[in-house]
Amino acid sequence: MAEVTALNESQHEATTVDAQPAGKLTIQSISDPDILSLIFQSLDTQYLAWVACTCKTFLEPALNQLWRSLDSLFPLFRILPAFVKSDGTYVVRGHIHEKDWARFDWYACRVRTFSYARDPDALDIAMHVYFRIAQLRHTPLLPALQHLYCPSTSQSDFLISAICLFLTPSLQSIKFEDITNIEDKLVGTFLHTLLTDGASLDDITLRGHGLSKDSLSFVAEFPSLQALELSGMGENLDLNLVKKIGNLGHLKDLVIDFSNCPISLESLDELDNEIGLRGLRNLTITASLPFVQSFLAQMSVASHLHTLFVLAPADTVVQRKEFLAEVAARWAMSLRRIALIHDPMDPEEEGLSVHALGPLLPLRDLEYLCVEGFTMEISDEDITLFANTWPKLRSLLLPFAPPSATRPTIKSLSFLAEKCPKLEVLRLPLDVNELPVMPTNQLPDPHRLESLIIATVEDHWELRDLLRLARHIDYYFPWLETVESQAGRDGERLLLLQEMIRMYQAVRNEAVSSRRVRTSAELTT
Repeated sequence: MAEVTALNESQHEATTVDAQPAGKLTIQSISDPDILSLIFQSLDTQYLAWVACTCKTFLEPALNQLWRSLDSLFPLFRILPAFVKSDGTYVVRGHIHEKDWARFDWYACRVRTFSYARDPDALDIAMHVYFRIAQLRHTPLLPALQHLYCPSTSQSDFLISAICLFLTPSLQSIKFEDITNIEDKLVGTFLHTLLTDGASLDDITLRGHGLSKDSLSFVAEFPSLQALELSGMGENLDLNLVKKIGNLGHLKDLVIDFSNCPISLESLDELDNEIGLRGLRNLTITASLPFVQSFLAQMSVASHLHTLFVLAPADTVVQRKEFLAEVAARWAMSLRRIALIHDPMDPEEEGLSVHALGPLLPLRDLEYLCVEGFTMEISDEDITLFANTWPKLRSLLLPFAPPSATRPTIKSLSFLAEKCPKLEVLRLPLDVNELPVMPTNQLPDPHRLESLIIATVEDHWELRDLLRLARHIDYYFPWLETVESQAGRDGERLLLLQEMIRMYQAVRNEAVSSRRVRTSAELTT
């Protein structure tokens, strides 16, 4: 009898259900696997197992979704009869026959995403299992794997060398974090093997420190690369590698950290638009502002940046206003998202005038603005100007302001609700010392803001103040999902504020439901 193995990720166990239902149900109206796949994406594991057993039409797409993403090899290992438990530890004993591998492959070929991390303490798999499987297996373990994520490559944490089990030409993206010099050769070998096997990687993320120039050199050898992140590479990130990266014709997204790198401003200034990056759309760069200015100046004149995130350290000497003016002038037609982040963030040391954002005002199509790691005095007039200037904003993230600073009041929430209908995430300091009278008119279109982050500390909020504030926020943003503090400031008080807002939402929903019931009853009588 055929079987369907349903994953239970929390328990790392398998549930066996009959794949041959008693009745012969066939559905002719829905047969497109793509449509079914989209539907099944919203179902949890147990429901997918039931759906897979409903009929032949549902079997394949349901199983594909059920096995699409794994964070452990345990569910696959359990398919093999040789994978047994000995004194509480899972081991491999005996031979694995062709029919066993065939059943294993029937499930393994459906895995598209794998997160390789240390097994939980409750799951004890002997290390030799991975070596034995590698010895017995002569083809890729997950032949259709596309995305591989390794949150930690630390040798001391688990058997990282077993990552070679996931080598397959089908890989499209890899993400390695917490890299050290101990894993340098392993990462280099992994990249080189993918290169020689013909893998068409389009997304590479390497975070950590200690990768050698030799290992790093392989990232620029994948011609189809579209997204690349190099964070913490330090002294081994040299100008030759940067030039090679710039020549990648399909690269659209680049996250690059120049901290402690040997590239000097002089060497950058001597280039003649040699960095390239002609097709780059999104850039996140960590460096001093003078370095960032020189780097941007050496990018291809044909580039059309959509996103620019800059993480600049405390020793910045260039005026930020001049920097933003250069950026806004060069990419006035294409720039939609911009962030200026003080790195490392220490708001007590660095102040930033709101007037420094003036050069961005001509960017009428701006959708995302983030200023972080500074202190800033902001008035209602400033927020009014932003709301009128950037009506397409989806995220507005303004920095922290202490209680002694000038801060926006509730009026600013009104401006933003009216002028920025697409706003989804808002972070701003808020002055609630003098709350106005609640408006009596109903807003024509309820705003869809999802997240509000209050970037201030208020020592004088009392319970009645929180209740009034919650009512105002609920009035302007009735669909609000979360109210958060910045960096844990006033966290408990804002959590209470969020509960009050949910109370208002619940009361309003009950009133609406009651009104609908009464209306329905009146229509039927």
